[in-house]
Amino acid sequence: MEPATRKRKTPFSQDNKPVTKRTCTLSTKLTKSPNSTLIQTVKRPLKKFSSDLSNLPPVPAVDAFERGYQVEVILDMVQNSHKEQFLYIKFKDLHEPELVPLELALDRVPHLLSAFYQEYVQAWEKLEQQ
Repeated sequence: MEPATRKRKTPFSQDNKPVTKRTCTLSTKLTKSPNSTLIQTVKRPLKKFSSDLSNLPPVPAVDAFERGYQVEVILDMVQNSHKEQFLYIKFKDLHEPELVPLELALDRVPHLLSAFYQEYVQAWEKLEQQ
């Protein structure tokens, strides 16, 4: 008695052509497996003068100025419950913005603060008019 031969099942695409591993695209592989192990490096857009400041990061012990980073943009001004003022600053080559005490920013980047303050006042004036 001869052993039965098994035929391999071939998946078909929508136009009924056999799909091989080489013709299968990466996007179809990713959509089929939601638990993929690929790391996504999608940057979320940063908003200036954001109204959602409830999830701010903690103030770092060693600030980004001491670590040698340059300021990319000042995003917002924040005041905590102890009336201490901080700037929410995005630094170059860092993924997430950091909170920096206002006094430290006055010492390190006073030239950026005047332009930021003008934009800040204009943004608040627009919100009040709405």
